[in-house]
Amino acid sequence: MSNPNSNSTEVITANLLRFAGYGLLLLALSNFADALIPPRFGQDAGWEFSTLGKLVGTSPVPIIGLILVFYGEATARSPLGKTILKILSWLSLVLSILFIVMLLIGISAAIRINGDNNTQASAVLSQQLSQFNTIKENLKNTNDANLRKAAEFIEKRSPSIKLNKDNPAELRKQLETEIVKNENAIKQNIQEGQTKAGRQLIKQACKWYFEAIVSAFVLFGIWNQTKWTRTNSRRKKKGGKTPTSLADVASAPTFENETSDSEN
Repeated sequence: MSNPNSNSTEVITANLLRFAGYGLLLLALSNFADALIPPRFGQDAGWEFSTLGKLVGTSPVPIIGLILVFYGEATARSPLGKTILKILSWLSLVLSILFIVMLLIGISAAIRINGDNNTQASAVLSQQLSQFNTIKENLKNTNDANLRKAAEFIEKRSPSIKLNKDNPAELRKQLETEIVKNENAIKQNIQEGQTKAGRQLIKQACKWYFEAIVSAFVLFGIWNQTKWTRTNSRRKKKGGKTPTSLADVASAPTFENETSDSEN
């Protein structure tokens, strides 16, 4: 025999949890709108990739919200509440599919971002090498007076560099060495930046892909475990009695119990 006071407390607790769940779902709706509006799919790979990060970063909010809303199943629900549960059950499946779609979009975006980064690095390197080639050509064609002026300018900007301004031939070799040294430093910096950016992109992508897969899997599980919201009418006909409290739900006969009773 169930305790009426205990049942009332359980219903109040369930309603409180459901209320919190609806609040979390509204917050999730706000987060999704902020991430997806205005949409720039197919136009901006960076936006697509960051949108995936925003969605998976806030995925616990709708998941926890849905679990809280479904708490207690159909007990102490109004007809409208049961209809909302049915919609939310299907929404779980829609969100699961959304995370899979965003995962595929994120993979495509990461590939495009990596390609853009490589293209940009190549363009910067090409521009820098072109400038160094121009400087080398000017160094070959300039006279000794301009060579000394260039040496004075370099020493003024970089006091650590000591040049032999009294010997033009030696000075020309020193300047050529400094140009090659700077050229190699620029190449190394660009290659290191390119490698670092690629490594960071892969690390971030793997994290977000994993979170998207987990989120999709959990949401699909919620949809699968809430079949009762989509087959409510049929359950009523089989059970013959609608539970009136959470205790009734817990004490309701299972399929196995019904089978053993009929055998006895």
